[in-house]
Amino acid sequence: MIEEFGSVVELRSKQIAVVLCQKSSFCENCAAEGICHVGDDQSSKLIEVHNHLAASVGDRVKIATTTRTFLQSSFLLYIVPLIFLIVGAVSGQMIGDFLENGPDPNLLSALMGTAFMAGSFFILRAGTKMLSKEEFMPRIVAIVDDAEAAVSHLKHST
Repeated sequence: MIEEFGSVVELRSKQIAVVLCQKSSFCENCAAEGICHVGDDQSSKLIEVHNHLAASVGDRVKIATTTRTFLQSSFLLYIVPLIFLIVGAVSGQMIGDFLENGPDPNLLSALMGTAFMAGSFFILRAGTKMLSKEEFMPRIVAIVDDAEAAVSHLKHST
């Protein structure tokens, strides 16, 4: 389970809250680390979460997401486009080899691989709109005091 601490800064509905978290050591190894930031400080992030504990604005909370959800999201974001790239490249190479007076098979392979990968992003964008957003959202698992959050932050930052 992946856990973070933060402060509730906004309530979007009775069950949805926005939590401001500080970037942690997990962020340093994330591929999206360079684009996942809020504001000018470059060290915080806003996360939309389930608020089934009815936390209020200003509460310090512990949020968590399951490893399963994290891996599913990562698969969709990284592995599916890679599969499309490989399928496109192999298809381009086969078509290029089949055509006697056609374009260079390597060039066709590169172009088709790139086109398939770009197409996968559009397909994923449209497909993820059909998925339940709430299914992939982290949840508030506890409302904590500042001392508990500070102790946990020290454990995770070393």
